[in-house]
Amino acid sequence: MAPHALLSQFRNVPVVPVTSVHQHVALGGPIWPDFAGQSAVRHCRGGLPVDAEPKAVAGGQMLNQPAVWGGFLDKAFGHFVAEHLPRLPLALQERPEDLYLFTADPGVTQDGLGAWVWQIFDWVGLRPDQVKIVTEPLMVAELRAGGQAEMLPKAAPSADYLDAVAGWARAIVPDVTPLRYVSREGLSASGSGCHAGESYLVGLLRAAGVAVINPAAAPIREQMAAYAGAAHLVFAEGSALHGRQLLGHLPQDITVLRRRPGRKIALAALTARCDALAYHDVTRHALMTYWRNGAERPDPALRFFDVARLLRTWRDIGLDLAGKWDEAAYVRAAMADVRAWIAWQRPDARRMVEYRLMLTRLGLGAWDA
Repeated sequence: MAPHALLSQFRNVPVVPVTSVHQHVALGGPIWPDFAGQSAVRHCRGGLPVDAEPKAVAGGQMLNQPAVWGGFLDKAFGHFVAEHLPRLPLALQERPEDLYLFTADPGVTQDGLGAWVWQIFDWVGLRPDQVKIVTEPLMVAELRAGGQAEMLPKAAPSADYLDAVAGWARAIVPDVTPLRYVSREGLSASGSGCHAGESYLVGLLRAAGVAVINPAAAPIREQMAAYAGAAHLVFAEGSALHGRQLLGHLPQDITVLRRRPGRKIALAALTARCDALAYHDVTRHALMTYWRNGAERPDPALRFFDVARLLRTWRDIGLDLAGKWDEAAYVRAAMADVRAWIAWQRPDARRMVEYRLMLTRLGLGAWDA
């Protein structure tokens, strides 16, 4: 997909705060003239708009300085990087000194943004004084906007866009290593989807001399130095994969240990950024979560390793862990994650019976032992 090298310019555009968010699509932001015909600057997936025209609000402050539409600051790191950040690289090349307008979840102000948001702005070269979160209606006299130069689910970036992204990394010193593992260790405590017992795997990898980084505990620049310096990156499937989109193409291999069987998260984006990309199913069962209508909600599920597949994947990468694997130690680590995950999820009695039966079938014992 070709990026929008030149920004579109609009006059007297109302921009309103977000009033609701559904499946990471916000209702709010610019009310473009001829809204239905402005797919190039709207929130799109697969090349088609997924947003709706916001309702106009009477009044509002006049903003007379030139501004650029930056997008919705989705509180989910991966969605912000994959869906909205792609407006910025080429826009910043064209308008490096303008004010950049963003919307956020209802009630979120500039002071309430997460640290990672400001770290990303610093990474891309956007100063704090250039950032304005729209919390009250505005009438913007001169608003420019570019399209999403890459987007979900399968729109790949172009070469000039990747060149612009690659420029962000010029100021870092890569943390060089032949193999680095990017973990989701500890996320069971917040009820997030993860691999049960991953802490045991991390311990084995570290003992074998493998560099490990946990993005949840590392600033953006540290993450980028770690990713840029690895000849082979192995990710536990999650939003950290989108963090790799903050870098351009590198001569490296990327392997993804999938939590959700068959999923190829960030396929198009990562294919363009590395020499080889592989996804491996390494789980067998899960403690599932559900929507209110009873449908499965796979993203926050707690997944259990298929140990044979996991060990075979690492062997193919070049690391033989089979002789070091202690099943009892793995089970202890897995059950610690089970207890933490269940404490957060607080399932009802019926669901708890389901979980206990699953653990019994897996031979993992009682979750509250």
